[in-house]
Amino acid sequence: MKQQDHTSILPFNNDQKELVDKLLQGFDDHQLTWLAGYLTGITLPQTLKEFRLPTPGITQSQPTTAQTESALLTILYGSRTGNGATIAKLLKEEAENKGLRINLQDMNEYANNKLKDEKNLLVIVSTHGEGVPPIAAEEFYSFLFSKRAPKLNNTKFSVLALGDRSYVHFCKTGKDIDQRLEDLGATRLYNRIDCDVEFLPQAKEWISVILEQYDQQISSESLPQFKSNGIDKKKSVYTKQNPFKAKILDRIKLNGRGSAKETYHYEISLEGSELTYEPGDAIGIYATNSNRLVTELLDVVGSDPNEPITIGEANKSLKEALISNYEISLLTPDVIAKYNILIKNETLSSMLNDSEKLKVYIYGRDVVDLLQEFPFKLSTSELLGILRKLQPRLYSISSSNIARPDEVHLTISSVRYNNKRYKEGICSTYLADRIKDDEEILVYVEKNPEFKLPSNSNAPVIMVGPGTGIAPFRAFLEERNAADAKGKNWLFFGDQHFTTDFLYQTELQTYHKKGLLTRLNVAFSRDTTEKVYVQHKMKQHSSEIYKWLEEGAYFYVCGDMKHMWTDVNQTLLEIISTEGGVDQEQAGEYIKNLKKTRRYMVDVY
Repeated sequence: MKQQDHTSILPFNNDQKELVDKLLQGFDDHQLTWLAGYLTGITLPQTLKEFRLPTPGITQSQPTTAQTESALLTILYGSRTGNGATIAKLLKEEAENKGLRINLQDMNEYANNKLKDEKNLLVIVSTHGEGVPPIAAEEFYSFLFSKRAPKLNNTKFSVLALGDRSYVHFCKTGKDIDQRLEDLGATRLYNRIDCDVEFLPQAKEWISVILEQYDQQISSESLPQFKSNGIDKKKSVYTKQNPFKAKILDRIKLNGRGSAKETYHYEISLEGSELTYEPGDAIGIYATNSNRLVTELLDVVGSDPNEPITIGEANKSLKEALISNYEISLLTPDVIAKYNILIKNETLSSMLNDSEKLKVYIYGRDVVDLLQEFPFKLSTSELLGILRKLQPRLYSISSSNIARPDEVHLTISSVRYNNKRYKEGICSTYLADRIKDDEEILVYVEKNPEFKLPSNSNAPVIMVGPGTGIAPFRAFLEERNAADAKGKNWLFFGDQHFTTDFLYQTELQTYHKKGLLTRLNVAFSRDTTEKVYVQHKMKQHSSEIYKWLEEGAYFYVCGDMKHMWTDVNQTLLEIISTEGGVDQEQAGEYIKNLKKTRRYMVDVY
């Protein structure tokens, strides 16, 4: 057979071949191999042109801008305490281990005009309090429900909603976003999942199913895939699922004699745990119900406290199980709903269909109240079937890990009140009354990336924290003091009486005297005929506050969400409008920009 002339099968003329030969002179084998792959890549069909080959030396764990813009799968998360971010990063890791290219985006940093181009979108979002989007999700949420929201007929999506069933509007932000995406024409890759406070098992199941669905979707498309380095990060062995056994080193009552309040400063040892934290993080504590409350419940139900119960692999008496494993000090909408399935009461049915009536009813009530007001003979299995698992309580940390490496401090007000019967907060009184000095408590660190000091230690900081809202700001000041930070610090603190309720008075005045605390303004509402709160003190110093903000100050608020934060936020809006010479709408945009750039952070409850 006659051998073909090699040049006859080349797709070049002689001049082009000569040019190619010159270009390839001096390339080594590695360079030629890479170039062959590159040339193959740029000849892919038009449908694959959006995908770029990785730049040499850059791994998928550090994507180039081009890779990010053309990602196969976009993950958006809107987190309040960091749980959403944790799930999003877990999803990214699992997806990259499967060779998928991922675009992971905090909603706060997402360019909303790119939504129209998303082909595959996964949304992970929490709900703040009674149905409010977290600050990180506010702008995306508003855009989605605005007239500017695009049609999404070519988008496939799924939503993982995070919430707490103790609130009436459970997972409302996630539900709203899920429905809105459908209304805009998007198609569900998988149905929305609503997660309660024990979110991890459901989240992992959602991740597994989503990636399976996604694998099936792309398998027929033969799309290019990119592997990550898969580098594991070392983590403490102590987590929410495996808490550390800690001892209370000290408990100090902060209120003076005659105060109507009972606030304690707790110092807890973390020695041997390798747990670390930052100012703004929280400590989770597993408390137990009081004998008094459990006895009241058993009396109402008429059950034998010694009846044997199996919890997981543990055998307990019914009383022991109610003390350690079940939520009975709070009344939640899901408990009422489960109870009403059994008793089918018209009043409860009507209430469950009216969120405002439901909120009014559950406020200040517990499970015993429900069973007394709507009596029904429950078996032990029916009783346990309507109850929630006992949840840990979270408290803002009031110390610096730099200053106190083997311990953590908390500032907690003991909750005690009367509403039909004597009631008390389960964890606050657990720490104040029921834990002996030689006993251990179960704790873990709950990270909160949405409430952090600025990375620039020279940046000024304004802190508004009445009552126990002072907790994270004590940590902020300890941290800045230990790190010798040069940024200015301004604190607004308020409580009832100067003589009995000025929490950490000596420390704060010492910080003020040495110059660390540049400005300290206090408001004691019961010391004057007309009540004065922190927002009133803010108004008195409006020009200086605006000046600090214009200088780049970060603004923080911690404390009660329902009243205090609403008033503080409105006051800040008025200050910006007045001092900046702009209208309310422009002032609102100013605040929105502060939030977007993480210069306005809140930790409210």
